[in-house]
Amino acid sequence: MKPSPRENSLGAQMAIALQLMKRKNHQAINSAGYSITMEQLAILEMLNFSGDVNMTELSHAVWKQNANITRIVDKLEARQLVERKAVKGDRRANLVSLTNKGKQLFKNVIPIIIDVHKDAVSTISKEEEAITLSILKKIITHLS
Repeated sequence: MKPSPRENSLGAQMAIALQLMKRKNHQAINSAGYSITMEQLAILEMLNFSGDVNMTELSHAVWKQNANITRIVDKLEARQLVERKAVKGDRRANLVSLTNKGKQLFKNVIPIIIDVHKDAVSTISKEEEAITLSILKKIITHLS
């Protein structure tokens, strides 16, 4: 097979790495008997560390469109992992809150994700990891 120009494209290689990480994370989570997507887990993580937030803040924090956040939160709410709380004085506004069930799931799944991430970088040195992280943060800042 003829080599693709994507092989020398940083953007393409980042996209491939992202897909492979998602796959590894999903496999590890499913193998441990849990059922949650990385997008759903990102919301649980945000709520775990930030407390109750509104949908717009959630959207910005996990880099998703408001419509996607609504769909994901609906699914998490149906599983009783999060709940919406009305904001006093504003009938239209809601805060999203992590339930005890959501906190427990997050607590159980995060060590699995950490192990996948440790394995992913196990072939590079600490210095290479730090440089890569620094470069990725610059790219993220630029694209934001």
